[in-house]
Amino acid sequence: MLKYLSSSEQSRFSDLQGKLAQLLISDAEQQELSTLVSKAQKAAAERGKAIESVRQLIADNAIEIQSIFSAEVIQRAAAGASAPRARTAKVKGQPKAVKVNTRSEQVLIQVKLDKSAGAPSRYKQGQKLGKFVSRNFKQLDADGHLVENLLKYATPLGKSYFSTPEGKAELETFAQFVRSTPANS
Repeated sequence: MLKYLSSSEQSRFSDLQGKLAQLLISDAEQQELSTLVSKAQKAAAERGKAIESVRQLIADNAIEIQSIFSAEVIQRAAAGASAPRARTAKVKGQPKAVKVNTRSEQVLIQVKLDKSAGAPSRYKQGQKLGKFVSRNFKQLDADGHLVENLLKYATPLGKSYFSTPEGKAELETFAQFVRSTPANS
């Protein structure tokens, strides 16, 4: 809720909250704290109404995200949303950033043809290709339309990425790997 207040208001809010926690707050300061809370709540409510208004406008006019943003912008936004974030850990009273899983985890294709088998087969952006390919991917090559079949199982991020020249090249490289690599047993 603090994000709806200015930096000086945030600082004052923290000071007043500290006084309240220590039971050292005066009536005037308590009223000031209440005013800051009300202001933040009002700003949050107004933002919520604005977001709902935009959503309704998009729905009423059947606007698709691709009409507003390029595939590259969508891909960057999706990558940022799914990127691992650093956690903080207290070490001798000092917060220290701890990196969490820095490798790419952007799933572009996910397929599970055999419902009784384990986890789905996934292809991630920039994934290193091994000595074997998943049977799920191999089965998609049955009718000679591997690329089209792979695209049927592309995630929203994958569909966006594969519409770019870089993505098309990566998809073709992966398709060639699926065609020429034996399935794991």
